[in-house]
Amino acid sequence: MPDPYAASRTAGGRIEALYGRPIAELAAGAQPGSMRYALLNSFDALQYADRGVVFHTEQLHRLTAPERTIEAVDVGHIIDAARRLAHAVTTRDSHAQVLGDVLQSLHRVPGGAPDLPKVRKPTAALPAAPAPVSARSR
Repeated sequence: MPDPYAASRTAGGRIEALYGRPIAELAAGAQPGSMRYALLNSFDALQYADRGVVFHTEQLHRLTAPERTIEAVDVGHIIDAARRLAHAVTTRDSHAQVLGDVLQSLHRVPGGAPDLPKVRKPTAALPAAPAPVSARSR
């Protein structure tokens, strides 16, 4: 069976590479409204979805185990477990796609602090416009 947490592991690695720090450290100082906060919330949702896929897969395996006798009453439970698993996979894939697209659009700025606002270099002052010549000064 492939790694059920591959999507969240990949996204977590990309977030850590983007910010240059571990997820736990990033989560400690995330401010609501920041990109880091949004990424970490999306990452949490992806991890939750990964756990849902694992849970529903295990549930379906329990219901359809080879040593288990399946009776008529079990059919509804098996169908429900399969439906829930399909929903969990779709949810996980949606979260992974959106988070992956956002992470792909972001790039680490070399030497820059990702959470600090960029300080704009002061521009050269424009020369003052000459005062208009009034009729009285002539």
